[in-house]
Amino acid sequence: MSSGRKQRLYLINHELNYAPAIKTVLKDPLKEREAITELIIVTGFQGGALIPVETYVSLNLNLCEGLKTLARTAVGKTVELRVPKAYVEVSGREVLCSAYTALNVEKPLLGSEVLSKVGLLYRPPNKIGFVNKPQ
Repeated sequence: MSSGRKQRLYLINHELNYAPAIKTVLKDPLKEREAITELIIVTGFQGGALIPVETYVSLNLNLCEGLKTLARTAVGKTVELRVPKAYVEVSGREVLCSAYTALNVEKPLLGSEVLSKVGLLYRPPNKIGFVNKPQ
């Protein structure tokens, strides 16, 4: 992804449920492997990125896992998550963040950890822009 260019947010139509999504580049901590991925922006998710197991394994993140953690889903179910670090590049800005995975992850998510680190502000239903972070 080229730096300096603003990236457009777009909405995915899954049976008229419009999910805000953005293309990102995920990289392993050593920056040896990368995957271009479409992540759905979920401001209620406080983590960095939630990715499917297939992406997780393709980036070799299973070789650099930290401690596992428990999380509660929106419907109240408790799941165990694997939590390594990974780089996420959004709109030409790259940050190191937590990259979670679990079995049956279907929709990859981009959470508020990355949004705040790169200075992205999401305003529903269809506007996204950069904000200046206080120094």
